[in-house]
Amino acid sequence: MTAPERFLLSLSLGPVQEFIAAARKTADLEAGSTLLVELVGAAASVFPAEERIYPASVEKGGANKILAVVQGDPAAHAARARAQAQAYLKAQWDEDVRPLIPHIDGGRAEAQLGHFLEFYAAWVPLGDDYGAARRRVEALLAARKSLRDFAPLSQGDAGMPKSPLDPAYASVFRGGQVPEVLQGDPWNFKPSEALDAISLLKRLRGRKRPRVLDTHTLAHRAKHPGAVLSRAEDEDFRPDYAYFAILVADGDNMGALLSANDSEDAHHEISRRLDNFAAQAEKIVERHDGQKVFAGGDDVLAFLPVTTALRCGQELAEAFRHTVRGTLSAGIAVVHYREPLSTSLAQARAAEKVAKQVDGKNAVCVAVHTRGGSPRRVALRWDGAPALEALTRLNLPRGLPYELSELACEWPEDTSPTALTNEARRVARRKATADGVRLDEQALKDWHFGSPTELHDFADLLIIARFLRGQGDPA
Repeated sequence: MTAPERFLLSLSLGPVQEFIAAARKTADLEAGSTLLVELVGAAASVFPAEERIYPASVEKGGANKILAVVQGDPAAHAARARAQAQAYLKAQWDEDVRPLIPHIDGGRAEAQLGHFLEFYAAWVPLGDDYGAARRRVEALLAARKSLRDFAPLSQGDAGMPKSPLDPAYASVFRGGQVPEVLQGDPWNFKPSEALDAISLLKRLRGRKRPRVLDTHTLAHRAKHPGAVLSRAEDEDFRPDYAYFAILVADGDNMGALLSANDSEDAHHEISRRLDNFAAQAEKIVERHDGQKVFAGGDDVLAFLPVTTALRCGQELAEAFRHTVRGTLSAGIAVVHYREPLSTSLAQARAAEKVAKQVDGKNAVCVAVHTRGGSPRRVALRWDGAPALEALTRLNLPRGLPYELSELACEWPEDTSPTALTNEARRVARRKATADGVRLDEQALKDWHFGSPTELHDFADLLIIARFLRGQGDPA
């Protein structure tokens, strides 16, 4: 009897970035990313471990990608995976939202839950050349994803207000308004939080995870490591420092890494290594006083105190190098704790894109976003990060970096570098005397500026370093 034909099946679940980013609280954000991992794991669970290439573990879920070797009808396998993910989503809704059911429009919620999940599949006969089959199926999946489905959603939303977190959907509360009974304890919904089904599910799941650190706590930990603030104080508590850090990281040139090890066994091994890295990443972030939001595949999203963010990124890059045997680049955005999360996340992702533009990558971009003015950025390879860390340890007069920046703007371009360097040192000594700060004279002797541009870049570095030290602009 002829053995059934084997197929290489590739699946993608989403939405990813939009889904995770649609959050007002860090608990919403973490709950959303965890739910996505669980949905991928649920879909992947229909494939036996020996068939699955990605993810290696259905508990960890990995990224939003599934790659498996299957026998028989691949369309049927894909349909079972999709049905399993949909069933898991519905089960989570039934479990977490049950106490609010009297206040929910069930028909509208069911329509939104059924429409939410984006699911794409592609498959090719495996044959004898795994590498060629993988490249072909990934190209087909990318093409399929570019042909997005735009099926109309009938959610009975005529006259209903849109969800503040995802305006594509209407509020699922009856009448479109948060009932008064849910505005007090223990639910504490705001009148403006007339959420859609998915956002409501994330909110309720987030409530069950009391250890998720909010932005107030993360900012406060810059001055008070390990501090835990009461969630009841979210809106009123003013932390001793106004900024925290968002770290976004992912592997460099993963396509090249996979192509260089293009066999079924090698990809099983890489998948296991990625799972190991994700487990390490969670512990590294926790060790640096932060909050892991997502760690799967080669991606990490974490919130951290500003004082630990750079070192955490370095350790993540080292763990990735040793475990996955590749390089990792990261964006670190220093943001105000009261800034909308969606804005702050976009700033962190923009910093990551800058890091990815560094030659050879294996880099980090740190971007400081104050509540007024343009961001200040520095992008460098990880082996240059210790020099930036050293600047965070300098005892500098407050305001000195800004005075050096002004000097650079005013200094004539055609003046000798020696005169510029001497003037910068004089400004530093004068400022130190006025502020009663004892300067490191050896550090001053190391200052050499070939042009006003070099001095301006150095001043920006000092400003960034002060923020990373927890001494940036006051709250």
